Amino acid sequence: MSTQLTAIEILRTMSINNDVDKMRQNAKGSIHIAGRMALAGQMTVFYASPNVGKTLIILKLIAEAIANEKAGKHVYYLNLDDTYEGLIAKGDLGNRYGFEVIPPSQLPNPNSNFAELVDWLVAEGSAGETVFILDTIKKFVDVMDKKASSAFMNTCRRLTSAGGSIIALAHVNKHKDADDKGVPAGTSDVLDDCDCAYTVDLLSESETLEGIIRTVEFKNKKSRGWVVESAIYSYVKFHDSDYIRMFSSLKLIDGNEADKIRQKKSLDFELKRDASLIKEIRTLLRKSSELIQKDILSDLSSTSSSRRKIRECLKRWSCPPDEGGLWTITKGTHNSSIYTLNQ
Repeated sequence: MSTQLTAIEILRTMSINNDVDKMRQNAKGSIHIAGRMALAGQMTVFYASPNVGKTLIILKLIAEAIANEKAGKHVYYLNLDDTYEGLIAKGDLGNRYGFEVIPPSQLPNPNSNFAELVDWLVAEGSAGETVFILDTIKKFVDVMDKKASSAFMNTCRRLTSAGGSIIALAHVNKHKDADDKGVPAGTSDVLDDCDCAYTVDLLSESETLEGIIRTVEFKNKKSRGWVVESAIYSYVKFHDSDYIRMFSSLKLIDGNEADKIRQKKSLDFELKRDASLIKEIRTLLRKSSELIQKDILSDLSSTSSSRRKIRECLKRWSCPPDEGGLWTITKGTHNSSIYTLNQ
């Protein structure tokens, strides 16, 4: 008598229905492990340019989650993209705040080594209490290789499906998008297959006696679950490069202060984009005390800017100086628009 299973019987063996109670025990719910931007039991990817401070910020947020008993019992920072001195600094932080730092020497073949670790953790049932921070993802997989990226993300999914958590740090392309935001580097496989993703952009830098205050913004690109749409943090890059002091200086910027920073960043971007056209318009307005829109459009007809773009530029910068305006608009005869330079 044949014992070969039928197709329907095979499908039933693949069903999770009988495992729901066990799976529920591994489920994390809405537990945040990095600010309000990364959820336990998921894979979150943070994309940023080098030296923006992504590692500093994520480690500080992880340290806070550990202190608040939100992170798993076992947090491992796989630091494969650092100097020897950097490893020492991160090791000091790990000793202070409760996470383990694993250097490149312990993972000579990161891709296969990481897959082995994941399979081991899943097999022994400890994956659900484990958090991995991968710095950076390109050390584990060639992000330009679709097949390799897909296979790597399958490895990550094996861990998160068992209740584990992954935070991966990644890079953006050299060129930003039309809104001056970072564009994730590599193929789309990592972004497509992760649970949550943010880009990290530098908003501002200001000099102080002790160092440079850097302000960065995290913008959400993908989410599965409740995470914030954006978050702004600032920290001080001290002249003496003391990493512990930098780590301690990190703070969340919210409310009106965050709105003002976003507004200034947007204003600076618009100014940069309109720079050549602004120069042309200001030259015209300096020659005459005032000009109507018709004359400005006529005088700039030989430039590469379209009439629509000129009108938009005139409107965008027609406001009081304290609001970033460059010229003022008033109404003349026959409802004409008259422009004068702001003092």
